Amino acid sequence: MQLNYYRDEDILVMKLSDRPIDYAQESNWVIVHFDKENEPVRIEILDARRFLKEEKRVLPLSLQKEYFSGSSSASILHDE
Repeated sequence: MQLNYYRDEDILVMKLSDRPIDYAQESNWVIVHFDKENEPVRIEILDARRFLKEEKRVLPLSLQKEYFSGSSSASILHDE
């Protein structure tokens, strides 16, 4: 899995595979792109900082500590 954060647009993109995208579905601030076999290929999180701030509480405690401890934003984000 490859993670990229686009600061100017505040979008977090998770690339799950290199398979061609066939279609996408959007729900609130998440867009999931699927291949022809209905497998997720890419996930885009719009308004990523807000999403991560609000949704981090549902992550396992180990991930919260690893990525969200301290005063900085999620260290999982890599700017491009």
